Amino acid sequence: MTVPRPLARGVLAAGVLAALAGPVASAHAVPVPAVPVLAVDDREVTWSVQPAGPEGPDGRTELTYDVEPGTTVSDWVSVSNFSDRPATFRVYASDATTDYRTGAFTLVAADQASTGLGSWTAVDSGPAVCPDSGDDAEATCAAGVGAVVELEPGARADVPFTITVPHDATPGDHAAGIVASFRSRAADGDGSAVQVEQRVGTRIYLRVDGPVQPELTVTGTVAGFDGVANPFGAGTATAGFDLTNTGNTRISGEPEVRVSGPFGIDLGAVDVEPVRNLVPGGTAHVVAEVPGVVPALLLFADVTVTPVAVERTGSGPDDVLPAPARASAQAWAVPWPTAAIVLLVAGGVWAVVVWRRRSRRLLAEDLAAYTERVRAEALAGPAAGAPGAPGDVHRESEALR
Repeated sequence: MTVPRPLARGVLAAGVLAALAGPVASAHAVPVPAVPVLAVDDREVTWSVQPAGPEGPDGRTELTYDVEPGTTVSDWVSVSNFSDRPATFRVYASDATTDYRTGAFTLVAADQASTGLGSWTAVDSGPAVCPDSGDDAEATCAAGVGAVVELEPGARADVPFTITVPHDATPGDHAAGIVASFRSRAADGDGSAVQVEQRVGTRIYLRVDGPVQPELTVTGTVAGFDGVANPFGAGTATAGFDLTNTGNTRISGEPEVRVSGPFGIDLGAVDVEPVRNLVPGGTAHVVAEVPGVVPALLLFADVTVTPVAVERTGSGPDDVLPAPARASAQAWAVPWPTAAIVLLVAGGVWAVVVWRRRSRRLLAEDLAAYTERVRAEALAGPAAGAPGAPGDVHRESEALR
């Protein structure tokens, strides 16, 4: 049963979130079909969710369990309203996943049914499971999972929950979160009313006993190159890839991207920000930039991701880590300004060569034509014995004698 209690003055827990609020009733928690849509209000609502016991927060930062298949776990969370106004929250469990763009730990959408640890977790005896149908029925059911907690200003509710681990649960790590969801109405850019749901939660990490197999996989690797206007300047090589946890334990990865040119010429390298706490099945998209890369016509981007163990609270021996994951991609790295200059020079040389060849051909044709004309004129001159020829002059001289 949920136990509402007043908060001590000056207490402020981690994970408090500001939001719009609306009027609600007194503090209690009961399972209900859905959370009421709250009216727009200028007053902020701030709240937190923390691991707890029957008497309130107990100092834990997350909920962690090592269990056998078929085990039932009972525990508590505290939901605290730090606002100066009443507020209503829906408290429920939701499967965890990895945000593809940021690689951060996150939860599945509020209208998406949980199929893993979130579906094993019932909050305050409320419903925990919805059919994974992918239609409106799933969204309607998901909106009613959990329990509604109505808190007066400064009040706290200690909410029990139960995790029922299936007998056929797969070995390894399972992740979820217990969240307190707050809904309100707000206006979008067009002035239309829209529903806004904001969630604050605490993480659940549960390991089911059995064989574990940590593993990371790099896929979808692509490379590119951005040059600069300076014909002799270096550019920036880029590499993008998907890092997926294909094992059954949580794991982190430290990526490195190394760029080389033809014949293995080293062009640069960069250590990428680590991708931390990938849940099993989670995928993070990573983009790396390597500055100062000389355009070498063709570049090769080699990606290496070194697995790193995730620290587990109260866990046994560390997991045996796999070998680094590797992948590569190629990209053209053409120095376009230099190429343009080379093309211009080559074009000029080609034009000169063509002009000279044409000039020589025309000159040869002119010389041939002139020679032919001179020869033709010579052949067309006075024939031998004709009047005025040298022989006639001789005979005429003899007659005069």
